[in-house]
Amino acid sequence: MGYHDARFEAVGSGPAWAFGGAIAPRHFRRAYGRAAVAAAIENGLMPEELSEVLGGRRVVEAFPVDGGESVSDYAHRAVAEMMVAYLSYAPA
Repeated sequence: MGYHDARFEAVGSGPAWAFGGAIAPRHFRRAYGRAAVAAAIENGLMPEELSEVLGGRRVVEAFPVDGGESVSDYAHRAVAEMMVAYLSYAPA
């Protein structure tokens, strides 16, 4: 298993783009991604470590937004998932 391969099922109501399979409008993806990156760095993840966890993907691709999730809630959850992915990674 590579870096954070899991996909999450969207539950509840919210905009259609907020569910894992749909693509969010670009400005929403950017807002969610920027908030998650800022929170990750603020919580001690180094930029190099963040790049390793993401493996060339964008944050919202690696850690999809759950339906109806606020930017702040997403950032906190994504950071937690990034930390798990980083700590569970074993180099080949």
